Amino acid sequence: MKLNLKILSFFLIGFFSFNPLITLADDVVDTVQLSLVITSADEINLTAIKQVEKGINSFEAITQLVTVGVKDTDWGPQIMSLGGVEAVGNTYWALYVNGSMSMVGVKDVILSEDTFIRLNIEAF
Repeated sequence: MKLNLKILSFFLIGFFSFNPLITLADDVVDTVQLSLVITSADEINLTAIKQVEKGINSFEAITQLVTVGVKDTDWGPQIMSLGGVEAVGNTYWALYVNGSMSMVGVKDVILSEDTFIRLNIEAF
């Protein structure tokens, strides 16, 4: 009987010792670093760095950092203004990801690793 009680006590101590570790592991959210630069001549120059949830699209991450005005199009949201600075006339907000102009829209850039995004107002 004493042996069974000892085995049960070891089992219970072991179970409660590891249980908090298991619970903590479930609550951890995987993040990546977003480095964001927004430039428009003399109107705006913003640099921000933030840890964001891994797998989030860049549009959602950018809206966590700056006010974004958009126009819905067939291809997804088109950024029309950032931080109150609007793209008017023949200008647009160009999206660069890790130093290269993006070939996809802002909602299609998925942040699966640390990413550098630059939005620059440009003319066409």
